[in-house]
Amino acid sequence: MRRFGFFVHPLDMRDVVRIAPQAEGKRKPLVEKILEWTPPHEVAHITGLKCADGEEAEGWFIGITLFPHQFLELPKDFVFQRIYEGALIAKEKGAQILGLGGYSSVIGKGGVELQALMPDLPMTSGNSCTTAAALDATARAAERIGIRISEAKVAVVGGSGSIGSVCAKIFAANEPAAEIVLIARNQRRLEKVADDIHAETGKKVTTCNSVKDGIKDADIVISATSSSGDIIKADYMKSGALICDVSLPHDVCREVASLRPDVLVIEGGLMQIPEGVDLNYNFGFDPGIALACMTETMVLCMEGRFEPYSIGRGLQIDKVREIYKLAERQGFTLAGFRSFERLVTDEMIDSVIKAKKQRSC
Repeated sequence: MRRFGFFVHPLDMRDVVRIAPQAEGKRKPLVEKILEWTPPHEVAHITGLKCADGEEAEGWFIGITLFPHQFLELPKDFVFQRIYEGALIAKEKGAQILGLGGYSSVIGKGGVELQALMPDLPMTSGNSCTTAAALDATARAAERIGIRISEAKVAVVGGSGSIGSVCAKIFAANEPAAEIVLIARNQRRLEKVADDIHAETGKKVTTCNSVKDGIKDADIVISATSSSGDIIKADYMKSGALICDVSLPHDVCREVASLRPDVLVIEGGLMQIPEGVDLNYNFGFDPGIALACMTETMVLCMEGRFEPYSIGRGLQIDKVREIYKLAERQGFTLAGFRSFERLVTDEMIDSVIKAKKQRSC
């Protein structure tokens, strides 16, 4: 039996209430303090994984009970200790690989420090599969609403990050967009990514430090940041635009759903798991849906690839391509389009297509 562990944590109060209904109506500061006091623990046992080579696999979700902002704002030593304790639980379960889900991969140089401390337990952030799924979803959604990538301006929010930079490189090389702009706060890192893309592909890209200014005339926006969410406001995008929001918590404000029917926002990084697999945990998704970062951990386990994979701040394009092929081999596929926890309907698609046509008139 092949075994894996994967870290999960709440993104907001809705996640807490879904798992612990008694938290409904409680003050957030109180809930945060309780989460801070709660040690890492097993929250679910994943069963039903049938590997392509005939072997079986199982895994465990291990809860690191901190909100995203707590990962970033609490003392690093405290947070790192919690993550280390969670990794010990995975080892006790017999895990042969550990997935650093959510913000647990942000601490310690993208997982490098934890991996160095526990070299006998290979780890991955899942960012390679997340990138691949986001790019696939973006390409398919763009086709649905009539955006030709070769004629599009593509803006990447979080363009200096591991996911954003690789997305930009692939858009420059394999899906040559007409124009690419990288958006982030650190200008030095942005320029480094822009220079790398130019050296590798010959394509020049522009940089911007303002989300609003950077995406205002973009046809396609990919947002992959480690912010606390809600950095893309309803008045930032042009009519007819496509936004793939890879971040959790989401970068796009929820008000966009009601205020901007003329843009299409899709959640990036969602995969359909093979039939018969039971995650035994309520993430708020429809049954059979998993995050791509979870998928990467499960797939590596099912393949018997017990090795550090997506670790550190950089990603390798060949691994982005490889993990998606391995996922398909193990029966995982891209999930249907979702927008703010709802399935994207034909009516939503038609509304954006209509807006694009009106803009071009």
